[in-house]
Amino acid sequence: MKRGALPPGFEYVDCNLCGADAARPFTRRQGADVVACGACGLIYVNPRPDPARLAQHYNSDESSRAQYYLDVEPADRRSFTLLLERLERLRPERGDLLDVGPNVGTLLTLAVERGWRGRGVELNADAARLCRERRGLDVVTGVLEPGRFEPRSFDVVVLADVIEHLSDPLSVARVVHDVLRPEGVLVVSTPDISGWAARALQVKPDEHLYYFTPETLRKLLERAGFEWRACESFDRWHNLTAMTHSTTCGGLLPRLGPLFRVARRLLGDVVVRLPLRENLLAFARRPV
Repeated sequence: MKRGALPPGFEYVDCNLCGADAARPFTRRQGADVVACGACGLIYVNPRPDPARLAQHYNSDESSRAQYYLDVEPADRRSFTLLLERLERLRPERGDLLDVGPNVGTLLTLAVERGWRGRGVELNADAARLCRERRGLDVVTGVLEPGRFEPRSFDVVVLADVIEHLSDPLSVARVVHDVLRPEGVLVVSTPDISGWAARALQVKPDEHLYYFTPETLRKLLERAGFEWRACESFDRWHNLTAMTHSTTCGGLLPRLGPLFRVARRLLGDVVVRLPLRENLLAFARRPV
C-alpha cells in the first residue's frame, strides 16, 4: 500500500493479525480508506486516527454520547440478557466478570443482578463516573492494558461491541488472556463484516477501526492464546427513538429525530429486533 504524508493525529499501520504490509482497497467511507490484508483477510482502516486522537474522540461529543446509551437501554437490556444467557449455558457457575468498555454500565448491571461479581474499565471518563456514582458499579476510568488488573483475576471477560474500536486488538486480547483464570471465558460481540448488513450499516471509520469475520476473529484470538469455543449470529434489539443519537448511517438517523419522537408519543418506547445477521457472538477459553 502506497503511504503518503499524513496530517497530524493520523498514522499508517500494518495488519494487526499477521503483521503484513499487504493492504488492498476494500471500500472508502467518510473520507477514509478501509483496506483488506492480502495475506490474512483482516479488514481495517488505514491510515487512521492515532491513539491520542482516538482518546480525545471518545471523551467528546464526536462519538455516541452517554445519553444515547441511556436512551437505548430498554433495547440493550434485552440484547445483553441474551448474551449473558448464552454465556451462562457455556459457564453456569457465577464468578468474577470484567466488562471492557461498559459505557453507562447496562451489561454490567445485568450481570450483577444475575449473581456475577462485576467490574469494568471504561475509556470515557463521564461514562465511568456515571457507572460509579449513579449505579454503584466498580468501574475504573482508562483502558485495558498490562498491569491494570492482577493476572488471573477473572472468570469471564466481555468485549461487547468493543473490539472493533481498539487500536491494537491483538495486544488487548493478550491482556485479556493474562487476567483470565485458567478455563476462563472471553465473550466478544462485534459486527460481522462477512454479511451485507454490517457492510451497509457498520463501516464507520471514525470509530470502527477493525472489521471481523468469524474466521479472522478466530485467528486473532487463537494467536493470543485462546481456544475457540463457539461463534453464532447475534441480532441485537434496537430502540428506534434512541437512534436520534446514533452514528450509524452517516448521520442519517439523527436527521430523522422528529419522526422518531412522534413515533414515541404515538406508540411508546418502540423496541425491535431485525433478523439482519449483522453481528457475531463468539466465545473463547483460556486453556488450563
